[in-house]
Amino acid sequence: MAEEYGGILERHGIAGETAERLGAYLELMERWSRTHNLVRFRNREELVVRHVLESLAGLPFLGAERGLLVDVGSGAGLPGVPLLVVRREWEGYLIEPRRKRWAFLSTVIRELDLDAEAMECRYEDAPIGRGTADTVVSRAMGGHGELLEWAAPRLRAGGRVLLWVGGEEATRLETISGWRVVTSPLPGLERGRLASCRPCST
Repeated sequence: MAEEYGGILERHGIAGETAERLGAYLELMERWSRTHNLVRFRNREELVVRHVLESLAGLPFLGAERGLLVDVGSGAGLPGVPLLVVRREWEGYLIEPRRKRWAFLSTVIRELDLDAEAMECRYEDAPIGRGTADTVVSRAMGGHGELLEWAAPRLRAGGRVLLWVGGEEATRLETISGWRVVTSPLPGLERGRLASCRPCST
């Protein structure tokens, strides 16, 4: 793991202040993972590609104007933290019921000065008001039908849910009633798809 994160990010087209802040986040994730098993990775290249670049695949779906991002089952902050690092004007709620991961998220928010709040609760219990979220995101979490049902009334008009899923789950999502679902392949390691889900009524 000799290569620093700045050099890896630059090779993937990320430089300047964004690379510095993502590098700081990656250093925190690597350090905490040694004792808290936040994420699994063999080397820093894999940590960048598999986790940060995959998370940033959702970036084109976030408008340039200020919005509210809700990351359900945030875990190590994926995909919410990388998206909020790039879209600094966005506000975020990072929902995570496990205390050690919530503590990590709270540290990341403080260290990176994100406009975000870590919520230590199940997403069903999170105080997210009706019609307040512009984008709900979730990665590596099951129960997508229940999540979509929860998210629908909390989305603003024109809002969407972004899900990082496997191929079989993407196929199931495309047939779900009441939602328009478009999927696209995730970058880098040819694994999984990104599903953009919008309620048919919006």
